[in-house]
Amino acid sequence: MANIEFLKREEVSIFMDPNDGYTKKAIYFEVRKDPLTNHISRILPYRRKFSEIIIGSDKIEASKQACPFCPEKISSLTPKLPPEIAPEGRIKRGDAILIPNSFPYAKYNWLVIFSSEHFLSLEQFDLEKLTNAFLLAQDGIRRLRQYDKTFNFSSINWNYLPQSGGAILHPHLHIVAENHPTSSHQNVLERLKTYWEREGSLFWEDYLSEEIKRKERYLGFEGDIHFLTAFAPRGILGEIFILFKERNSIEDLSQDDFSNFSKGLINIFKYLKNLTISFNLSLFSGKPNDKSSWVYGRLCPRMQIPHLNTSDINFLEKLHDEVMCTISPEDLCQELRTVFNNSSNSY
Repeated sequence: MANIEFLKREEVSIFMDPNDGYTKKAIYFEVRKDPLTNHISRILPYRRKFSEIIIGSDKIEASKQACPFCPEKISSLTPKLPPEIAPEGRIKRGDAILIPNSFPYAKYNWLVIFSSEHFLSLEQFDLEKLTNAFLLAQDGIRRLRQYDKTFNFSSINWNYLPQSGGAILHPHLHIVAENHPTSSHQNVLERLKTYWEREGSLFWEDYLSEEIKRKERYLGFEGDIHFLTAFAPRGILGEIFILFKERNSIEDLSQDDFSNFSKGLINIFKYLKNLTISFNLSLFSGKPNDKSSWVYGRLCPRMQIPHLNTSDINFLEKLHDEVMCTISPEDLCQELRTVFNNSSNSY
């Protein structure tokens, strides 16, 4: 098996500490490089603080008054899909509804509204709600394939709560389908190809085998869906990385795959509800019938920094494309294992 490098270096910053009589103080941190993309993360465990995220009943009720996704308004305030894609206008599965985005940022940008309930706390996302929503997103992508066979790449995305960039409290997914991958996904696909040409093997397969062997960041699996903490995380509170083993496209996933993925999400939510409850999630898909990649996902918890409710994104991430993370991936893995060990499989 090819060698995968998990590169990191320890750095130290020295200053004279006013809180200790101006004695010399050393602060240690790590700089890590993602083994595939070379993305840089700076692990600063001394900065970890949590700001309690409270969505009060008054805010929930106020936002509900103008919410276009609530049952009494959805038929009059939300758009319909073109009849050549969906004759019924809006596609439904259980309590979930798929509609176009009124403010699209891609040629095909659709939304999946989870349910008629305006607000769902993390513990209210049960297996049925989650699985139905993701299956409906897949149904939309498959219908689009019948209408337009030229698009090559799709993703399913979720901003949960305002701290993640979500503009509407009513929980919903974003579907994006285009002819070209987004920048980060393009980088992944190019490096997967380079790895294949250099090593003669699939990076994801080698990577998963190595992480399982090391046991430092591997959480467990549900069916063929594997959960890990990312070595070089993309979020201030780390990153949970998901691999859909031997699944090349979102269109290829089975109902069992989405159910198993949702079981893993429920485990993650059990952990998040005690810390910070906001997050971003994306599932990335390769081209249909392209065996060079697997479907993969990234989930990054989001927060506001006390005491001014400061954004968790600053110049380093926004302009330098590097991330500060306040917990080591190995520590995050240990904490998450408390909810994974009781309900998921492991090696």
